[in-house]
Amino acid sequence: MSKFKSKFDLVEGLRDIYDYREKFDVFLACTFESCERGNEKFDFYDKIGKVVESVGKKPYLPHKEIDLNWPAEKIYDIPNQIVIPSSDIVIGYLGVQSYAAGIMIGSAFNYRIPVSYLYEKESGLDALKYQRTDLFTGETQTVDPGFRGNIYDLIEFENEEEALEKLKLSLEVFYKHG
Repeated sequence: MSKFKSKFDLVEGLRDIYDYREKFDVFLACTFESCERGNEKFDFYDKIGKVVESVGKKPYLPHKEIDLNWPAEKIYDIPNQIVIPSSDIVIGYLGVQSYAAGIMIGSAFNYRIPVSYLYEKESGLDALKYQRTDLFTGETQTVDPGFRGNIYDLIEFENEEEALEKLKLSLEVFYKHG
């Protein structure tokens, strides 16, 4: 049996281990390292952070908060085991496929944190689909896992400006009724 009685005990225990006391309200699940660093996607993430701040909340932007020099367990534990469980909502950006973003969204589901998906109109929700190979036939299949967990909003957009406007409205409604 674990010495931790609840998810909050676990979070506090990890805060002690890593001496990490930051509290964030909104978590952006997105890639944080790749050839994208310095690219316009990171500029878009920064603009999402500004939208979160404009509704009076503190954003967690992985590309700014995660130090790539941390040990692997710290890179995983701080966002997924400390920040997400203590956040109000997670925004899952589907514009860049990323294992890290998938793990972050999975962590939100495990902790029952509501998730809003932000995705470009032309891509639809295809980013949620994945390829698998049938072990018996060797055929590749596309699997659509559908939605699971606590979905708060699906924010479809055609351009960056529309994305940011819709996100702001969604967050205002979330915090007004949440």
